[in-house]
Amino acid sequence: MSNWRHMMPTTEAYLLDKVLYELHHKPDDLAAYNQDKAAYLARYKLTADMAHKISSNDVAALYEAGVNPYLLRAHCIGVRIPEDVSLAALRSLMKEGDDKWLN
Repeated sequence: MSNWRHMMPTTEAYLLDKVLYELHHKPDDLAAYNQDKAAYLARYKLTADMAHKISSNDVAALYEAGVNPYLLRAHCIGVRIPEDVSLAALRSLMKEGDDKWLN
C-alpha cells in the first residue's frame, strides 16, 4: 500500500489528511476552525508541529508530510490561500530538472 509520497502512509500523513478532510467536508467545521484554530485542532491527536503546519497554512510542509494533494488543494481553496501563493510554495520544493515536464 502506498500514498503519493510514501511506500506506506505515515501516521502523520493519515492524521493530517483526516483533519483536512473533516475541516472541509463536515458542516460547521470550517467556521469553528476560523473562529479558534487551536481549539479546533485540539480535537485531534496532533503533535505541535502537525498543528502548526495546518494553522500556518504551510503548503510546502503539508505536501512534504504526505498530505493528499487533492485535500491540500481543497484546504487552500477553503481557507482562501491565493493560487499563486500555493503554487509558489509547491514550486519551492522542486529540484533542478524537475521542471522538464512542464514545457
